[in-house]
Amino acid sequence: MPMQQPEMPHKYEIDSGYPWSRSGGLPRRRAALLKDPTILFTDSPQTVSPSNAHNIAVAKDKPASVVSPLRSTDEEFAFDQQPTWLIPAVADLERLKHMFMPLETGAVRPFLLHTLLRHSGVYAIASCMAPFFSLLLTPFLTRHLTALDYGILTLLNTTLALLGPLAQLGLGAAFVRLYHQCTAWPRERHILFTTLLILLATFSLCMSTLLALLAPWLSQLLLHSAGYEDLFRQAALLLLLQNMTIPGFTWLRAQGRSLAFVALALLNLLVNLALTFLLVGSWQWGNSGVLVAACGGYASVFLCSLPLLGSCLYWRVSWSLAWQLLAYGLSTLPGLISVWVLQSSDRYFLLAFGALTQTASYSIAYTLGNILGPLVIAPFSLAWYSALHIIARKTRARELFALIFRWYCMLLLLMVFGVSLLGDDVLHAFFPPSYTLATPIIPLIALSNLFFGLFELFNLGITLRGKLRFNLILLPLAALVNLGCNGVLVPMYGAMGAAISTLLAYAVLALLAYLVNQRLYSVSFDLKLCCWGLLLGAIYYAFYRCLLPQQNQLLHWLFCSGMLACYAASLWLLNRISVKKAGQHEYVETYPRVSHAERTK
Repeated sequence: MPMQQPEMPHKYEIDSGYPWSRSGGLPRRRAALLKDPTILFTDSPQTVSPSNAHNIAVAKDKPASVVSPLRSTDEEFAFDQQPTWLIPAVADLERLKHMFMPLETGAVRPFLLHTLLRHSGVYAIASCMAPFFSLLLTPFLTRHLTALDYGILTLLNTTLALLGPLAQLGLGAAFVRLYHQCTAWPRERHILFTTLLILLATFSLCMSTLLALLAPWLSQLLLHSAGYEDLFRQAALLLLLQNMTIPGFTWLRAQGRSLAFVALALLNLLVNLALTFLLVGSWQWGNSGVLVAACGGYASVFLCSLPLLGSCLYWRVSWSLAWQLLAYGLSTLPGLISVWVLQSSDRYFLLAFGALTQTASYSIAYTLGNILGPLVIAPFSLAWYSALHIIARKTRARELFALIFRWYCMLLLLMVFGVSLLGDDVLHAFFPPSYTLATPIIPLIALSNLFFGLFELFNLGITLRGKLRFNLILLPLAALVNLGCNGVLVPMYGAMGAAISTLLAYAVLALLAYLVNQRLYSVSFDLKLCCWGLLLGAIYYAFYRCLLPQQNQLLHWLFCSGMLACYAASLWLLNRISVKKAGQHEYVETYPRVSHAERTK
């Protein structure tokens, strides 16, 4: 029989300079390099052999609690023959952080729920509080403000929603990025914070001053009257106070002090709510009371954050850090402006081709249809972008992403159907009759939110691959679609045209994000489930509108509850059928069918 060749040494052993026996015998025992650093922390005894010497840790001089002593079949290694862990092996420790981790089948659902809920945390609560309080405050404002005054307030809020981010220049997001990636020492981080504060205060003060100076011209341009210039000056003060709270919130977020972050956010809302009830409800200040109450909320946050600001300031500005902050922050402005166009630009079209009362009615219906944002989409987005990379490290990551899509899609479909059914009743129950003219747009706005929620999920390929520049293309394209459709449809159909434009723009955004994601990080999303769910929802809603019992309130609510339960059961059945078909397809691909002729061979 031919003599079996000895096992060749590991490549690190050849490079170590120790001779290898060319006579066909075993190599002499010598020092080896440690390939797997994780065995340094094993507790079970291991046997030394020439084939695994480079994977064994020597622990003669280590305590037993750290590593276990070696046991060999013959004598121990001499000191100069013991395995050595060289510095290049540290790279293996870095790879361990990004290593794919297996996940058992029964642990999929608990893992996903735990990951999403744990990473949303209290920041999801803070992000939902402001829209939720605003939603609760809307019926109070509509009963104490006329439709004309509420339309003016809507335009002021829309203008501030644009000017606020423009004055911030994306500096908050840039600060968090530089805080974690480019600065390590406390002194550098304090200099970075001081630079952020000075930049933000400078740009905010300039924007507020410009808004106050242009108040008469803006009042005439937007509201067709010069009598509202005081409201624009109050809005300028509100913009300045709002932006001056950004440094405190950003510092707390960067340091992970979530409880203090939520406490300040809650303080802002409570002060704002109390002052609104006092100034608008009791003292009848109208729109001025709303703006002053908002200023009071932000001023309270700014005063409470002054000790924090004083302790973080270093009184030195770094121009290099300032350029980095501005470079990254300015790159986020196209996306911010595009989102503003998608969500708020239709108010200006309604004002240009309609009246302020129509704008007010549209804003109320839009708020009700947009309830999915603070209740579902905003918390999911915080959890999603935090847990995205953790899920991607799993060996079945693409299957997990497809499973999340199925759950998320069914939840959004059910919420859209529920808002479409109950939005009309809520509008008539809590709002004056003058605000119920735009009731038919509620289902369209809710459906638009569904597509925006799917866009957040389809964005995973762009995020995982680091191709964020695609968002600078997708969002402006959707914004252009929105502007074009508004220019064509609003003059002809009014509020309904604005809602259709919003729906088309979000649908295009979700479609483009899906196509880009499939090129960057292909995932088998179950789009058939989404399409069938939309079709069933449309059929159920048409059936509801045709057979809607209006006379008996009890019968009406029972009918709505029954329709909602039937749609939920239909979605569950669709999901079961989809899962079963997916399992059969996977089985056929894994175990292809063998013909009878092949079996008889």
